[in-house]
Amino acid sequence: MDIAKLILNPARLRILQYIRLHGSVRTSDIVKYLNDIPRATVYHHVKILEENNMIEVIKENRVRGTIEKVYALKEYTTSMEGETFVALSTAFYVGLMQEMNEYFSRKEQDHKKDNVFFSSALLYMSDNEYENLLKSIADLLKPYIEQKPKSNLKLRKLSIISSPPVADNDKTK
Repeated sequence: MDIAKLILNPARLRILQYIRLHGSVRTSDIVKYLNDIPRATVYHHVKILEENNMIEVIKENRVRGTIEKVYALKEYTTSMEGETFVALSTAFYVGLMQEMNEYFSRKEQDHKKDNVFFSSALLYMSDNEYENLLKSIADLLKPYIEQKPKSNLKLRKLSIISSPPVADNDKTK
């Protein structure tokens, strides 16, 4: 399966995000976390990710007469480079554009009420400062990423892209 299609499926993306956050997880943990998705569907998507070498079984536990698998991300999924990274980032941008087009084509959308926004900032920072900023953002988001779906919560998507300026005309170097 095309890596972009594989990863950009919302359920599979949430599974990968959950595994990335926790390092290794049991299938039952994934099912509990994705409690808004039918159990069989979660197992189906986990199987697809395993068959396509995105995740791997690192341990098997015998639980009440059945085998429960413990999954982790495959090594290369945490360090994609080259053409794979370009393809994935292109699919990410295209996916975002499609989602925004779909949202704005709805008759009853209200971008203010829905908190739809975009922002960009140019920052002068050392590599160390920038890495600290990214870590701070990740730390800030972690409790919300870990939060389980509840009836009083809305599923929201926050997409962050880090890129160099197109023209780096900085003459202070």
